Amino acid sequence: MIAYKMRIIDLVNGKLKNDEMGGVILSTPFGESKEARILGTIIDSYRNNENTYGSFTIDDGTATTRIKAWSEKIELLDKFKVGEIVDIIGRVGEFQNEIYITPDNIIPVTPNYWLYRELELSKRIKELMERGLSFEYKDKIESYIPQEAPIAHQAEETYEAVTEEVNISEVEEALQETEIEELMEEVSEEALTGEVKEEKGDMSFYDDVDEEEIKESVYELVKTDPKISKSEVSNVLSIDELDVELAIKDLIDEGRIKSKEDGFEISE
Repeated sequence: MIAYKMRIIDLVNGKLKNDEMGGVILSTPFGESKEARILGTIIDSYRNNENTYGSFTIDDGTATTRIKAWSEKIELLDKFKVGEIVDIIGRVGEFQNEIYITPDNIIPVTPNYWLYRELELSKRIKELMERGLSFEYKDKIESYIPQEAPIAHQAEETYEAVTEEVNISEVEEALQETEIEELMEEVSEEALTGEVKEEKGDMSFYDDVDEEEIKESVYELVKTDPKISKSEVSNVLSIDELDVELAIKDLIDEGRIKSKEDGFEISE
Protein backbone atom coordinates (compact mmCIF):
# COMPACT_ATOMS: atom_id res chain seq x y z
CA MET A 1 0.00 0.00 0.00
CA ILE A 2 1.06 3.60 -0.61
CA ALA A 3 2.22 5.63 2.37
CA TYR A 4 0.48 8.88 1.50
CA LYS A 5 2.26 12.12 2.32
CA MET A 6 -0.03 14.14 4.58
CA ARG A 7 -0.18 16.79 7.26
CA ILE A 8 -0.45 15.64 10.84
CA ILE A 9 -3.95 17.12 11.07
CA ASP A 10 -4.99 14.73 8.28
CA LEU A 11 -3.43 11.81 10.14
CA VAL A 12 -5.05 12.46 13.53
CA ASN A 13 -8.46 13.09 11.95
CA GLY A 14 -8.31 9.97 9.80
CA LYS A 15 -10.82 7.15 10.13
CA LEU A 16 -9.54 3.72 11.11
CA LYS A 17 -10.82 0.27 10.24
CA ASN A 18 -9.42 -3.17 11.04
CA ASP A 19 -8.00 -5.38 8.33
CA GLU A 20 -8.04 -9.17 8.16
CA MET A 21 -4.44 -9.38 9.43
CA GLY A 22 -5.21 -7.66 12.74
CA GLY A 23 -3.78 -4.30 11.74
CA VAL A 24 -5.53 -1.04 10.96
CA ILE A 25 -6.12 0.88 7.75
CA LEU A 26 -6.19 4.68 7.83
CA SER A 27 -8.69 6.48 5.62
CA THR A 28 -8.06 10.16 4.78
CA PRO A 29 -8.99 12.39 1.81
CA PHE A 30 -5.67 11.25 0.28
CA GLY A 31 -6.78 7.59 0.23
CA GLU A 32 -6.60 4.41 2.31
CA SER A 33 -3.36 2.91 3.56
CA LYS A 34 -1.76 1.08 6.47
CA GLU A 35 1.14 3.53 6.38
CA ALA A 36 1.56 7.28 6.44
CA ARG A 37 4.33 9.76 5.75
CA ILE A 38 4.61 12.97 7.75
CA LEU A 39 7.20 15.68 8.25
CA GLY A 40 7.67 17.91 11.28
CA THR A 41 9.77 19.01 14.24
CA ILE A 42 10.52 16.78 17.24
CA ILE A 43 9.18 18.73 20.21
CA ASP A 44 9.39 16.05 22.90
CA SER A 45 11.12 12.73 23.50
CA TYR A 46 10.26 9.96 25.97
CA ARG A 47 11.92 6.68 26.93
CA ASN A 48 10.86 4.25 29.66
CA ASN A 49 13.31 3.06 32.29
CA GLU A 50 13.66 -0.40 30.74
CA ASN A 51 14.44 1.11 27.32
CA THR A 52 11.79 -1.13 25.77
CA TYR A 53 9.58 1.73 24.62
CA GLY A 54 10.26 5.21 23.28
CA SER A 55 8.37 7.99 21.56
CA PHE A 56 8.74 11.35 19.84
CA THR A 57 6.08 14.03 19.71
CA ILE A 58 6.08 15.60 16.24
CA ASP A 59 4.63 19.00 15.32
CA ASP A 60 4.14 20.33 11.78
CA GLY A 61 2.15 23.47 12.60
CA THR A 62 -1.24 21.86 11.94
CA ALA A 63 -1.32 19.40 14.85
CA THR A 64 0.88 17.04 16.84
CA THR A 65 1.19 13.26 16.92
CA ARG A 66 3.45 10.68 18.48
CA ILE A 67 5.95 8.37 16.88
CA LYS A 68 6.00 5.21 19.02
CA ALA A 69 8.71 2.56 18.91
CA TRP A 70 9.26 -0.76 20.64
CA SER A 71 12.13 -3.26 20.71
CA GLU A 72 14.60 -2.83 17.83
CA LYS A 73 12.62 0.12 16.42
CA ILE A 74 13.84 2.22 19.36
CA GLU A 75 17.24 2.40 17.66
CA LEU A 76 15.64 4.64 15.01
CA LEU A 77 14.87 7.23 17.69
CA ASP A 78 18.41 7.25 19.07
CA LYS A 79 19.71 9.12 16.01
CA PHE A 80 17.59 12.22 16.63
CA LYS A 81 16.94 14.81 19.31
CA VAL A 82 14.39 17.47 20.22
CA GLY A 83 14.41 20.38 17.76
CA GLU A 84 15.33 18.40 14.64
CA ILE A 85 13.11 18.34 11.54
CA VAL A 86 12.44 14.81 10.34
CA ASP A 87 10.63 12.99 7.54
CA ILE A 88 8.93 9.83 8.81
CA ILE A 89 7.30 6.84 7.17
CA GLY A 90 5.67 4.10 9.20
CA ARG A 91 2.72 1.95 10.15
CA VAL A 92 -0.38 3.60 11.54
CA GLY A 93 -1.59 2.43 14.96
CA GLU A 94 -4.27 3.38 17.46
CA PHE A 95 -4.48 3.22 21.25
CA GLN A 96 -7.16 4.79 23.43
CA ASN A 97 -8.48 6.85 20.50
CA GLU A 98 -5.01 8.20 19.72
CA ILE A 99 -3.65 7.65 16.20
CA TYR A 100 0.13 7.30 16.10
CA ILE A 101 2.89 6.01 13.80
CA THR A 102 5.39 3.21 14.40
CA PRO A 103 8.37 4.23 12.26
CA ASP A 104 10.00 2.14 9.55
CA ASN A 105 12.37 4.91 8.57
CA ILE A 106 13.26 8.40 9.77
CA ILE A 107 15.56 10.84 8.00
CA PRO A 108 16.61 14.42 8.90
CA VAL A 109 15.57 17.19 6.54
CA THR A 110 16.25 20.88 6.10
CA PRO A 111 13.77 23.78 6.46
CA ASN A 112 13.70 24.12 2.66
CA TYR A 113 12.67 20.50 2.33
CA TRP A 114 9.82 21.20 4.76
CA LEU A 115 8.79 24.20 2.67
CA TYR A 116 8.70 22.10 -0.47
CA ARG A 117 6.57 19.42 1.26
CA GLU A 118 4.11 22.06 2.46
CA LEU A 119 3.79 23.49 -1.03
CA GLU A 120 3.50 20.00 -2.50
CA LEU A 121 0.68 19.12 -0.09
CA SER A 122 -1.06 22.44 -0.68
CA LYS A 123 -1.14 21.71 -4.40
CA ARG A 124 -2.42 18.16 -3.80
CA ILE A 125 -5.09 19.34 -1.36
CA LYS A 126 -6.28 21.92 -3.88
CA GLU A 127 -6.66 19.17 -6.50
CA LEU A 128 -8.60 16.93 -4.11
CA MET A 129 -10.87 19.76 -2.99
CA GLU A 130 -11.70 20.49 -6.62
CA ARG A 131 -12.88 16.86 -6.81
CA GLY A 132 -15.25 17.48 -3.90
CA LEU A 133 -13.21 16.09 -1.01
CA SER A 134 -13.26 18.02 2.26
CA PHE A 135 -10.32 18.96 4.48
CA GLU A 136 -12.38 20.76 7.13
CA TYR A 137 -12.19 18.93 10.43
CA LYS A 138 -14.32 19.42 13.51
CA ASP A 139 -11.74 17.96 15.88
CA LYS A 140 -7.98 17.89 15.95
CA ILE A 141 -5.09 17.66 18.36
CA GLU A 142 -4.09 21.20 19.21
CA SER A 143 -0.93 22.47 17.53
CA TYR A 144 2.04 22.89 19.82
CA ILE A 145 3.77 26.28 19.86
CA PRO A 146 7.52 25.53 20.17
CA GLN A 147 9.30 26.98 23.17
CA GLU A 148 12.97 27.94 23.31
CA ALA A 149 13.60 25.43 26.07
CA PRO A 150 12.76 21.75 25.44
CA ILE A 151 9.59 20.62 27.16
CA ALA A 152 9.80 18.01 29.88
CA HIS A 153 9.31 14.34 29.12
CA GLN A 154 5.75 13.21 29.60
CA ALA A 155 4.48 9.75 30.38
CA GLU A 156 1.85 7.93 28.36
CA GLU A 157 -0.98 8.64 30.76
CA THR A 158 -0.45 12.43 30.72
CA TYR A 159 -1.03 12.82 26.99
CA GLU A 160 -4.31 14.62 26.33
CA ALA A 161 -6.17 15.72 23.23
CA VAL A 162 -7.76 19.14 22.78
CA THR A 163 -10.40 19.84 20.16
CA GLU A 164 -11.02 22.95 18.12
CA GLU A 165 -12.28 23.86 14.66
CA VAL A 166 -9.68 24.04 11.93
CA ASN A 167 -9.57 25.18 8.32
CA ILE A 168 -7.22 24.33 5.48
CA SER A 169 -3.53 25.35 5.69
CA GLU A 170 -2.78 29.07 5.50
CA VAL A 171 -0.35 28.32 2.69
CA GLU A 172 -3.19 26.91 0.57
CA GLU A 173 -5.36 29.95 1.27
CA ALA A 174 -2.60 32.45 0.54
CA LEU A 175 -1.13 31.05 -2.66
CA GLN A 176 -2.62 30.63 -6.10
CA GLU A 177 -1.85 27.42 -7.98
CA THR A 178 0.59 29.12 -10.39
CA GLU A 179 2.47 30.63 -7.47
CA ILE A 180 2.68 27.25 -5.75
CA GLU A 181 4.12 25.64 -8.88
CA GLU A 182 6.68 28.43 -9.33
CA LEU A 183 7.77 28.19 -5.71
CA MET A 184 8.00 24.39 -5.85
CA GLU A 185 10.19 24.62 -8.95
CA GLU A 186 12.42 27.24 -7.38
CA VAL A 187 12.83 25.40 -4.07
CA SER A 188 13.29 21.93 -5.55
CA GLU A 189 15.78 22.88 -8.24
CA GLU A 190 17.89 25.37 -6.34
CA ALA A 191 17.66 25.77 -2.59
CA LEU A 192 16.36 22.32 -1.68
CA THR A 193 18.59 20.06 -3.73
CA GLY A 194 21.72 22.08 -3.11
CA GLU A 195 21.17 22.48 0.61
CA VAL A 196 20.24 18.86 1.22
CA LYS A 197 23.23 17.51 -0.68
CA GLU A 198 25.61 19.92 1.00
CA GLU A 199 24.39 19.47 4.56
CA LYS A 200 23.26 15.85 4.62
CA GLY A 201 25.29 14.28 1.86
CA ASP A 202 23.41 10.98 1.89
CA MET A 203 19.94 12.22 0.95
CA SER A 204 18.72 13.62 -2.36
CA PHE A 205 15.36 14.64 -3.71
CA TYR A 206 13.25 12.99 -6.36
CA ASP A 207 11.37 15.76 -8.11
CA ASP A 208 7.62 15.17 -7.95
CA VAL A 209 7.50 11.72 -9.60
CA ASP A 210 4.60 9.31 -9.23
CA GLU A 211 5.06 6.51 -6.69
CA GLU A 212 4.46 3.86 -9.36
CA GLU A 213 7.31 5.26 -11.46
CA ILE A 214 9.60 5.22 -8.43
CA LYS A 215 8.63 1.62 -7.64
CA GLU A 216 9.28 0.44 -11.19
CA SER A 217 12.63 2.24 -11.28
CA VAL A 218 13.64 0.59 -8.02
CA TYR A 219 12.51 -2.80 -9.32
CA GLU A 220 14.51 -2.50 -12.54
CA LEU A 221 17.62 -1.54 -10.57
CA VAL A 222 17.20 -4.38 -8.05
CA LYS A 223 16.59 -6.83 -10.89
CA THR A 224 19.83 -5.70 -12.53
CA ASP A 225 21.82 -5.94 -9.28
CA PRO A 226 20.06 -8.02 -6.56
CA LYS A 227 22.88 -7.35 -4.08
CA ILE A 228 22.47 -3.57 -4.22
CA SER A 229 21.81 -1.81 -0.91
CA LYS A 230 18.96 0.59 -0.21
CA SER A 231 21.38 3.49 0.16
CA GLU A 232 22.94 2.64 -3.19
CA VAL A 233 19.48 2.57 -4.79
CA SER A 234 18.85 6.00 -3.29
CA ASN A 235 22.10 7.38 -4.71
CA VAL A 236 21.76 5.82 -8.17
CA LEU A 237 18.15 6.95 -8.69
CA SER A 238 18.54 10.27 -6.83
CA ILE A 239 15.57 9.60 -4.58
CA ASP A 240 15.43 9.84 -0.82
CA GLU A 241 15.70 6.72 1.31
CA LEU A 242 12.09 6.86 2.47
CA ASP A 243 10.89 6.56 -1.13
CA VAL A 244 13.24 3.61 -1.61
CA GLU A 245 11.92 1.98 1.56
CA LEU A 246 8.34 2.46 0.44
CA ALA A 247 8.99 1.09 -3.06
CA ILE A 248 10.75 -2.00 -1.69
CA LYS A 249 7.90 -2.63 0.76
CA ASP A 250 5.38 -2.49 -2.07
CA LEU A 251 7.47 -4.82 -4.23
CA ILE A 252 7.74 -7.32 -1.37
CA ASP A 253 4.00 -7.08 -0.65
CA GLU A 254 3.30 -7.71 -4.34
CA GLY A 255 5.53 -10.79 -4.27
CA ARG A 256 7.90 -9.43 -6.93
CA ILE A 257 10.99 -9.50 -4.73
CA LYS A 258 12.12 -11.05 -1.46
CA SER A 259 14.47 -9.47 1.06
CA LYS A 260 17.67 -11.35 1.92
CA GLU A 261 20.57 -10.63 4.25
CA ASP A 262 22.87 -9.86 1.34
CA GLY A 263 20.33 -8.09 -0.88
CA PHE A 264 17.20 -9.20 -2.72
CA GLU A 265 15.80 -12.17 -4.62
CA ILE A 266 13.71 -11.62 -7.74
CA SER A 267 10.48 -13.63 -7.63
CA GLU A 268 9.23 -12.95 -11.14
